[in-house]
Amino acid sequence: MRIFLLRLSKGYTRPFKLNDLPGAGRIDLACRCITTAIFISEALRKNVEFRLVLEGPPEPPKTITFVSHRLRRVYPDERNIASHINIALEKSMKMRKNERIESEAGIFIERTGFEKNVRELAEATQLIYLHPRGKDIQEFSFDKDVCFILGDHRGLSKNNERFLKRMGAEVISLGKITYLASQVIAICHYELDRRGIE
Repeated sequence: MRIFLLRLSKGYTRPFKLNDLPGAGRIDLACRCITTAIFISEALRKNVEFRLVLEGPPEPPKTITFVSHRLRRVYPDERNIASHINIALEKSMKMRKNERIESEAGIFIERTGFEKNVRELAEATQLIYLHPRGKDIQEFSFDKDVCFILGDHRGLSKNNERFLKRMGAEVISLGKITYLASQVIAICHYELDRRGIE
């Protein structure tokens, strides 16, 4: 299993306008990352989970999870992905803390934040934080079940980074060039694909 966790520091936690995704706390960035994570050419990947942690107004935090092999009627364009995020947010408005529901096939929403997700994932996956100061990805040994942790355009906070260190996350780098978050996901997929790690 490949899991990608994206912390969107300003991502809206109530339904937003589909014609202004950047203005909804960079939901556009999240949609591009989700598309890159779960799609290959003309198909969905079968082994991917994407967790989007939203920490913006007005009801943070919330986590929306896309489970690739269970998805239906999800297509690789920003507006379509955003519409599914909106459906999940609409259904979350009366949820209690830590409650989890399936808003549509393969899409779940939960009133939880970054640290709870990481603690849960640390028990079942190899935690990997992508950062320029890490070990070169081409020299890194991956387990079968991995979780890649990414920040948004603002990156993760120092507190987030210290927490990941305490949780034993390994730090890897894609080199000296700073890539878009969606490009980082594509590179991670490529590295695992070429090694035959499913």
